[in-house]
Amino acid sequence: MCAIHRPNLFPRLATLAKLFTADYWIVLDDVQFARRDYQHRARLASLDSSGKTRWLSIATHLPHGRRTSIRGARLADPARCRRRVAQLLADHYRHSTYWPAFKRRLDRCSPPSRVRIGWQT
Repeated sequence: MCAIHRPNLFPRLATLAKLFTADYWIVLDDVQFARRDYQHRARLASLDSSGKTRWLSIATHLPHGRRTSIRGARLADPARCRRRVAQLLADHYRHSTYWPAFKRRLDRCSPPSRVRIGWQT
């Protein structure tokens, strides 16, 4: 089976399940970047039953304006995006039961030459 999907900032579980069951995975990145889609943003789910969500978005630069493909989109400031994503995840999920384990894995993704955000666990 072959799965084709546009890349998302944080894919949904259904997308990951589709990719896991596929024999082949094709990244559909030569189509138009859509600002109102999930290529550069994600909804952070609430930990309680309130149902409140928060948007996590990263700043992108589209060199060819609206015609820019997903492949052609660039992060406006990669270092700032990395810090912003890490801080928003910490702010939103630090009270989760699974935060300490997730934080350890997230820390491994941070380049050693960068200043790490002082998260409290």
